[in-house]
Amino acid sequence: MTEEKRYLKEYQVGESFTGYFVIRSRELRTTRNDAPFLVLEFGDKSGRLSGIVWDNADRLFHDFEVGSIVKLQGRIEVYREQTQVAVKRIRNLLPEDVVDPEDFLPISSLDPEEALDKLLRYTEAISNDHLRELLFSFLEDDKFVKSFMRAPGGKLWHHNRIGGLIEHTLSVVRLCRFFGRFYPEVDKELLVTGAILHDIGKIEEFIYETHFDYTSRGRLVGHINLGAQWIAQHAAELENFPAELLDKVIHLVLSHQGKPEFGSPVKPATQEAFLLHYADDMDAQMDAIRRIRANLPDGERWKFVNLLERYIDLGENNQHDDLT
Repeated sequence: MTEEKRYLKEYQVGESFTGYFVIRSRELRTTRNDAPFLVLEFGDKSGRLSGIVWDNADRLFHDFEVGSIVKLQGRIEVYREQTQVAVKRIRNLLPEDVVDPEDFLPISSLDPEEALDKLLRYTEAISNDHLRELLFSFLEDDKFVKSFMRAPGGKLWHHNRIGGLIEHTLSVVRLCRFFGRFYPEVDKELLVTGAILHDIGKIEEFIYETHFDYTSRGRLVGHINLGAQWIAQHAAELENFPAELLDKVIHLVLSHQGKPEFGSPVKPATQEAFLLHYADDMDAQMDAIRRIRANLPDGERWKFVNLLERYIDLGENNQHDDLT
């Protein structure tokens, strides 16, 4: 009988284990006595935990690259109120080792094909020929679609899972369509176009093979500017795409994170840009809170969230019927 596979976050404190994990980060440090030690962050689809290696730290630092998969023998313990891995043995993969790439990254529960189908139906409903053609130039490009359905929506904070980008995009589109019902003066087709395209630069911003990290282009340019450049290139290949309309679409992308300190080169300056910014922020924050709640220890209710600089009451995950 085959033993059921277990993942990193499923092991209990005091439990020993052996398994394959990806190196998500590494750092060589020294003690007060200048003795080197290695801090490694191990991960799989269930999450991540740090571990400390004391022996041969200098050599092992160069042996294990970020993103590489290792075989680890360790034990779960608690040090200074933090759960971590006590590393017993560790090595790189051997040719005979068999691993499944899908074991190392979390995967969205949303079917990406289903999400794409809904985005295509929203696109087909757009009456503005220029906006519809612009969207189809992306959504009917097989290379783009393959990456769009696999890319994460973020590295750590929100939708940090395979398929997270298209999941987040669909949620933002739905929110924008909902918001548009209450404001008849808003250009709903422009708003939906911006919602579909607002994060496409994340396809090139992130690495998402065995771990999530930033590409060189992602660090140097950022997903907002990458997306704006990409949209301008596609529009240039379409016949007579109006310059003013292109500026409005690109403004939605450039301003969707709201402020320069959050990564947007410009602040929202149109009604559509305001709605897109708030829809994007709402979906990102709610997904992050959902993830934090899922990892909250039993019996706990409040959690201090560093990024939000406040305690969040996560309470009970009460379920309610959808409002009609």
